[in-house]
Amino acid sequence: MTSYAITGASRGIGFAFVKNLAQNPSNTVFALVRNVTSSPELTSFAASHPNVHILKGDITSPAELAAAATSISEITGGTLDVLIQNAASLFGDAAMFKLTDLVGDAEKTEIFGNDLQVTIQQNVMAMVHTTSAFLPLVKKSNLKKIVVLTSGLGDPKGVVEWGWKDSVPYCVSKAAVNMLVASYSNVLSDDGVTIVAISPGLVKTQTQDWAPQFYETVTKLFQKSKPSYEGPLSPEESVELMLGTVGKLTVKDTGRSMSQYGTDDWL
Repeated sequence: MTSYAITGASRGIGFAFVKNLAQNPSNTVFALVRNVTSSPELTSFAASHPNVHILKGDITSPAELAAAATSISEITGGTLDVLIQNAASLFGDAAMFKLTDLVGDAEKTEIFGNDLQVTIQQNVMAMVHTTSAFLPLVKKSNLKKIVVLTSGLGDPKGVVEWGWKDSVPYCVSKAAVNMLVASYSNVLSDDGVTIVAISPGLVKTQTQDWAPQFYETVTKLFQKSKPSYEGPLSPEESVELMLGTVGKLTVKDTGRSMSQYGTDDWL
C-alpha cells in the first residue's frame, strides 16, 4: 500500500492527482485543502472512494499542517511515501505589471512589492512549512519522495527564450522553489529522500472569461520557440504525465527541476 498527500487538492491539478491515484484501491490518498467543505466535487468523490481522506491543511499555516501530519501518521502508522506539493498562488495584484511599469510609478511599485511578498509567502515559505511538517513521515517510508510543482517560468533561460514579460512575482517565486529543492536535496540525500521540482506544463485550470484568450496567447508565444508545441493540457493529462515521471524517479534525480516529461525541455 502506497500513501500520497496532495496539497491544494480541492480543484484543478490537485483534484486530478486525487482522482488518478484513488483509482488504485491499494493507494491511500490524503487530500489537503484550506476548507474541507468548499469543494462539493472532492467531498462527493471521497464519499465513493474509501481510500481518500480529506484533511484541513492550509499551506501557510504550520499549525494546520502539523495537525494534518498527525492525522496521516495515525492512519499510516507513522509514514508517508509521497508528498506532492501542488498548492500555490498564481495571479496576484501585480500579475500584469511589466517591470518597466514601475519606473516613476510609486503606486504600482508598492502594489508590486506587496504582491511579491505575498507570493513568496504562499509559494516559497509555504513549501518550507509543508516540507517541515511531513518530512519526518517521508523519512520513515519506503518510497521517500517529495514532489514540488514548479514552472518553466522559474527558469531564467525559459523566460528569456519565450520573451515572458509579466507574472514577475510568480516567476521569482518558482525560481526560488527550484533553488529550495536543490538545497533540500543536499541535506536529504543521506536519508535516501528524493526531492524534485516538476512542472505540470501549461494546464487548463482557469475558467474565467479571460482564460481562452490567455491560453491562446501563451500557446502562440511558446510555438515561436517550439513550433511543434500543441497547446495546453487538461489537468488529467498533465497529472498522468507527471505521475509517470514520478514513478521513475530515483535518488539520482534528487534536486532536479524538470518538465512533466522528466526532461529539461519545459515545452
